[in-house]
Amino acid sequence: MSTTSKAIYYTVSFNKVKSHYVTVKLDFEIKGKDFVDFKVPVWTPGSYKIREFSNAFENINAGNLAVERRDKNTWRIATKGQSKVSLTYDVYCFVVSVRQSYADENYAFLHGTSAFGYVEGFEKEQIDLEIKPYQGWNNIEVSLPKSKLKGYVFTAENYDLLADSPIALGNFDTTSYVSSKVPHKVVMIGEGNYDLLKIQEDFKKISDTQVSMMGEHPCPQYVHFIYNVASGGGGLEHLNSQTSMMNRWNYNNPSAYKGFLGLIAHEYFHLWNVKRVRPIELGPFDYNHEVYTDMLWIAEGITSYYDDKTLQKMGLYEDEEYLKIIASQISRYENTPGKEVMSLAHSSTLAWVKSYLPNEESMNTSVSYYNKGMIAAVLLDLEIRSNSEHSLDDVMKALYIDFYKKKGRGFTHKEFISLCSKIAEKDLQPFFDDVVFSTKSIDYNAKFSPFGLKLTDENTDKNMCWSGVVSSNSGGKTTLNNIYANSPAVEAGLSVNDEIISINGWRVNETFESYDSKYEVGDVAEIIYSRDGKIYSARIVYTKNPKVAMKLELVDKTSLYTSWLHK
Repeated sequence: MSTTSKAIYYTVSFNKVKSHYVTVKLDFEIKGKDFVDFKVPVWTPGSYKIREFSNAFENINAGNLAVERRDKNTWRIATKGQSKVSLTYDVYCFVVSVRQSYADENYAFLHGTSAFGYVEGFEKEQIDLEIKPYQGWNNIEVSLPKSKLKGYVFTAENYDLLADSPIALGNFDTTSYVSSKVPHKVVMIGEGNYDLLKIQEDFKKISDTQVSMMGEHPCPQYVHFIYNVASGGGGLEHLNSQTSMMNRWNYNNPSAYKGFLGLIAHEYFHLWNVKRVRPIELGPFDYNHEVYTDMLWIAEGITSYYDDKTLQKMGLYEDEEYLKIIASQISRYENTPGKEVMSLAHSSTLAWVKSYLPNEESMNTSVSYYNKGMIAAVLLDLEIRSNSEHSLDDVMKALYIDFYKKKGRGFTHKEFISLCSKIAEKDLQPFFDDVVFSTKSIDYNAKFSPFGLKLTDENTDKNMCWSGVVSSNSGGKTTLNNIYANSPAVEAGLSVNDEIISINGWRVNETFESYDSKYEVGDVAEIIYSRDGKIYSARIVYTKNPKVAMKLELVDKTSLYTSWLHK
């Protein structure tokens, strides 16, 4: 049995868009098969959670050919020896997200894996994508090249590229710039108080800074999709584009805007790290099952290091401010009880059930591969710089050249460690054993000292008492949301979702932890609380606050420090 090599033709239309449905038609040729399977991805690369996109697919139809739904994301079409198949379906697009699709009469944002299914066995075939926009829409924005065919027709080399190329349709403000001779376009989806000229200037600085570090731009064109929303956030990387969310009225807020630029720098650096320089498991993609790797800390943690470092290189962060960012990340990690339980490698592997399915106990059982991964990247960079004339920058460039360009594949953890050791001119296996593969305490100052830096705990509340809870007060009720492991609250028998009624006979009308300052270490308090409608009592014995508030400061401006932040 064989298939033809002719392109699959996708047509996208919007006749039902007022009901949030988008109609997609697939035309393809087939020979020698009794049936073909049409499939819908269950997840999207870059977001490690099963999302069941097939839930939104309706009215799968192949004309006079029988269609049978085989499982949650597979439809089988009986071809009966026919050489041509026309398959249509409607997809319900009503999620405002960087990971899913939305459509109404005002605009549409189509995210590849949530909008486009594929024919099994045809994943490597060329795709022509024709878009028939809704009346009055003037912008059809996508990072795919235009076909030679008439109309709004674009070409994708294969399904992977179609799945990785979001599409925005409507009437948008746009601006453009060129970085390293590559045209870039910024598409503003939705209203906002943005300044397009400032956006253009800042985005170009981000692009220029990262291209300068990596040595070359890896794609022929690039699109920034900026999703302006009332609430929400986050971003998602793609091979030749990215989508990032921003609160539409926060552009004139300096702190929020700087955070937004950090997000843009993060997603842009994924152009190299993840989309091209990648853990070996992350491609070619299996869209039907979870894909496990213990290297998400490299994909996301290292990228998290370079996003803020990009802004620092651009001059948006002074040295002291940048050091505060690093110290803040260390404080966050050190205040996470899960650091005693989960290694960085396991945090990566278990992202599907831990990071993307968090619960009230997550802080006690897990760590973030973004957070600890960023810290690991800082320490790895310093370790390399301390022992050689090289840096983590050289590792990233070598991965790009040696694995992506020359070998055309991803790398293993062993290969990553070997390359780091080679560039550092030192065996770094002990570093990875301690920081990545174990839950050992980290000796930060051993890494910071050669750079004239000192990390200290500046928590002035050390002698204050601590209950070990995180609570909320709403509608006159104080409810426990999280409880730290090995805390006074655990010893007292309190639980998440308990409603705290009183402390020592006084009704609670604030968050539970706000009362900590009213007591002394060793004090005992009587707690009245409600659980599942029944009233209980407990005794809590307050202890010292164990949390840290780290400060990273320059005490001796060494040549290594200057090389790290100013070259």
